[in-house]
Amino acid sequence: MTLESELLEFARSLRWNDLSLEVRDAVSRLTGDALANAVSGRGAADVPALEASNRALYGEGTSSVIAGGRTSLVGAVGLNAFQTTANTMCDVYRPGLCHVTPEVVPAALGIVERHDVDGEGFLTAVAAGLEVTTRICLAMNYPVFRARGWHSPGISGAMGASVTAGLLSGLSIDALAGCMGLAGSQAGGTFAAMGTMAVKFHQLRGAQAAVIAAVHAEEGLVGSAQVLTADDGGLLRAFSDEPQPRQLTEGLGGSWHLLGISMRAYPAASTLQSLISVLLSVPAAKLDPANISRLSVELPSEAYRLGGEAGWESELRSMQSARYVAAGVVVTRSCWTDLFSESHRSDPTIDLFAREKVLVTRNPDLFDGAVRVTVDSPSGPFVLECAVPPGDPNNPMSTDQLLEKATRCIAGSALESRSFDVRRFFNLSSEPSAAALLSDLRAN
Repeated sequence: MTLESELLEFARSLRWNDLSLEVRDAVSRLTGDALANAVSGRGAADVPALEASNRALYGEGTSSVIAGGRTSLVGAVGLNAFQTTANTMCDVYRPGLCHVTPEVVPAALGIVERHDVDGEGFLTAVAAGLEVTTRICLAMNYPVFRARGWHSPGISGAMGASVTAGLLSGLSIDALAGCMGLAGSQAGGTFAAMGTMAVKFHQLRGAQAAVIAAVHAEEGLVGSAQVLTADDGGLLRAFSDEPQPRQLTEGLGGSWHLLGISMRAYPAASTLQSLISVLLSVPAAKLDPANISRLSVELPSEAYRLGGEAGWESELRSMQSARYVAAGVVVTRSCWTDLFSESHRSDPTIDLFAREKVLVTRNPDLFDGAVRVTVDSPSGPFVLECAVPPGDPNNPMSTDQLLEKATRCIAGSALESRSFDVRRFFNLSSEPSAAALLSDLRAN
């Protein structure tokens, strides 16, 4: 038995009621949050252009776009994936720096309009995709993988999403392996994309690759059954100089790596969640911009590399910019999608504070996700620290916080005008039809 077949046999054997309550809760929360994020992402700046390009490439169709209308299958999957990640508040699996739900959940949504299942069946397939993705991230040996410039969502995410899509398509174990093989033939994405729409395109293509692979596999068109571990061209060796293939199956069923996936409380880079949280934890009077002469932000090495020197020339780049985020939160005392609009990015008060008062430095002694901020004020300097960001498995968002975020996500959308109950996002296991839920999430 190959490592691929062992992993896929496990995925195909999963049943919702056999999963632990901890795993079921994590999958339900992650999936519900992804759907809410997709509603919010419908209003992101690049969505209209993406919708136009998808129609030009793939034509019309009957597949549902969250908070939108209908279009082709591949186009809808791409739009739903992009919307899930567009406002930079989807999940992150820190050990592989992979945003997982933007690939897995939209791929699942694309298939259920072809092969409907109930909520439990939907979530079970999503659980399999989340777990496979995280295990592939670990098998890639992320530090080595990252040193070569690879970005996980379009690679590991595409592979995990293909398992979800294949399971929902009812594929045999051999066809499921071939489905993952076809997804592997489409896998890619590097950090050269940082600061551009292409960094989100990796998630979009990861989801589309999965559905393309599943539909082909239904017709008997499959790829390699050893796409991960083949001696000649297996993805683990192709993308990493020091892969760890045993991570694919080690502790399978007893150790769930999806439990290590973090959520995001705010629409900004995952590496800046602690920064936002610690600044908002201080009373406004203590962080009066007029009284601050210097705001010194220390970030871990990877966080600094991703956003320590980023500007705020675009919506996306501002969400990744430590200087802009720090200034925007201090000046406005909030952090939601409107902070990254053109009007706020050009606000002279925020711009001047970011340019003249915010200093961002690298501190290699800080753990991933942590932050240290030194505030110089008339009464003397004081230090703010946050070791674990909100949404991390070690600092999880409460049910009330998730519902509050989801409510903000649907504000101004067609769902709000229809009084959509956001609790449905997190109670998917009770839904009799995943396709019917997706229909309810359309704008019309």
